[in-house]
Amino acid sequence: MSEELYQFLACDYYATGEGRTLSLLITRAYPHTDDYEGDYPNHTFKNSAKFRAAREFTEEFGGWYAQGAENLSREEFLQRFGNHLPSYAEKILNPEPGEGPGNFNLKLQIHMNFS
Repeated sequence: MSEELYQFLACDYYATGEGRTLSLLITRAYPHTDDYEGDYPNHTFKNSAKFRAAREFTEEFGGWYAQGAENLSREEFLQRFGNHLPSYAEKILNPEPGEGPGNFNLKLQIHMNFS
């Protein structure tokens, strides 16, 4: 699977008395209309996929968690946070050649507080 196909973002926020909130996003980071410069068909992107993914993360989880969000490689994301993903997500992210969806978007937020 191409590394550029998906963007993997995570924020693992925790504080004494507040608990822990884990926010995860896997996205294709498709562009909005205002992400293009110039006229079709000669337009170019003015915002990178990393920028678009960060914007999507902020829209989904808010600016507070976006401050601590990391854009990770697929391998690091799965190593650090793979145990929080549903089992079908791992299958989708590790397809056999020629399989797998053309688009996959996962937004997951888990909050735990044991105080």
